[in-house]
Amino acid sequence: MCMLVVVVLGLSLQACDQQASKSTNVEDQSTHTLASSKKLDDYSVSQYYENGYLKEESVEKLRKQQYFAKALTAYEFSLPIAAVQKWHRGFLAEAEYGDWLFYDNHAQKVPILTANQSTPYTLTYVDLTKSAYYIEIPAGRIGGLVLDIYQRPQADLGILGADEGRGGKYLLVGPTQTVPEGHDAEWVIKSNCNLVFLGTRIIGYNAAETAKLRRQHFVYPVDGAKDKQKYIAASQTPQWVGSQALGLQYWQDVYDVLKNEPVEDVNRLILTLVRDLGIQKSTGFIPNDEQKDILTAAAVQGEAVAMVNTFSKRSYKARHWPDRHWLYVLNQTRLDLKHADYYEAKEIASYTYEAFSTSKGMVLPTRNQGSKYLGVYIDQNEEWLDGTNLYEFIIPANAPAKDFWSIAIYNNKFRNLIDNKQGQAVVSSRSDLKVEQDGSVKVYVGPTAPEGYESNWVQSNVGEGFFAYLRLYGPTEAYYDKSWKMPDVRKVE
Repeated sequence: MCMLVVVVLGLSLQACDQQASKSTNVEDQSTHTLASSKKLDDYSVSQYYENGYLKEESVEKLRKQQYFAKALTAYEFSLPIAAVQKWHRGFLAEAEYGDWLFYDNHAQKVPILTANQSTPYTLTYVDLTKSAYYIEIPAGRIGGLVLDIYQRPQADLGILGADEGRGGKYLLVGPTQTVPEGHDAEWVIKSNCNLVFLGTRIIGYNAAETAKLRRQHFVYPVDGAKDKQKYIAASQTPQWVGSQALGLQYWQDVYDVLKNEPVEDVNRLILTLVRDLGIQKSTGFIPNDEQKDILTAAAVQGEAVAMVNTFSKRSYKARHWPDRHWLYVLNQTRLDLKHADYYEAKEIASYTYEAFSTSKGMVLPTRNQGSKYLGVYIDQNEEWLDGTNLYEFIIPANAPAKDFWSIAIYNNKFRNLIDNKQGQAVVSSRSDLKVEQDGSVKVYVGPTAPEGYESNWVQSNVGEGFFAYLRLYGPTEAYYDKSWKMPDVRKVE
């Protein structure tokens, strides 16, 4: 019996020794792999005492690193909110909830993230903590949208909306509200948030027809009257800019929105990530000095990451034509951003860093209606577009756009319409353009216009980086099957 015990014990000890040897080998291999990696500096190696506990300097470093990592993640998820809040503040400087603001020209649209100078914008904000609202849209070729704070379309209005261009009356109800009994709306939109952006674009009408259609837009509280509707021309000298705030103000903007929203879905995730950094809905925005430093650093790093995903040559964005540098601006595949495998945080963050608003017509493959955007940031030699140089954009004949196409030029720092002495940032097929014999159009961007192409030219600012959007309104099949093809941007030597 004793011999049996000894044998069993010996086998057990041998097994333990073998297991320990295996563990040591694995550990050695892991350490060797990490130590031999050229990317070792990318990782933080913690220091331990012999008894297995972390040394104090590692504890302190890791404590700050985890807060920074959480803040950096929160930055990516909250980028759409920060942009919504910037325009929200700009809107309230000129109007009140439910007033329609009209944006028509370059001066009015300069603050807006990648606005299109070619189409009139009619928009408003509403706060559903105050009331549910009726929305009335006239019949016509109108593309409208109802956005939540993540710039996800809660509904389309007009030709891609429930009214299908026939016009009609909608009821917009907040997340904590019930649908009022006895309402007379044809369609109900149940919002997931309280702060809501509403906007329309009127396409293909002259100035008089556009003005008439605009004044048939109504937004008013359910217990209000539409005869009190206000229509306001946006300021020609706006005092705001639509790009997300920098530093600590970024987080203040995000908090100012989330404090009035339900703690649900992505809202809860963001608030969870910053809960240890002095930002909570119930207690307010009260970060201490250390927390302010971490939040500020995360905002700086977060913007740099956004630039990588949005502009860089290693961006995840897909090319429309594999052998060209024209990229999809909008890379999300779901209107609600809920891919079967993940939430499309990167896609909406990189998009809303450079642009504003999504809609069914922008995300889904609609034919002959809606719009599609392609962006370009480098020339044919993969050099950044720089306002010091002259560039040639060639739009081949028969562009796949039922309504019209446009090339718009944007400042890369604030992602807004280039603010130049010319007062013009867009060339479109609705302009009086010089057309080549083969039906193509040459568009030039540079400090001065080539002789004979003044109407096809956008003035660049010397020393300032820029990027360009090709917009196709009413994209046709030739866009989707890629039989129509844009050349790369050529630097003119």
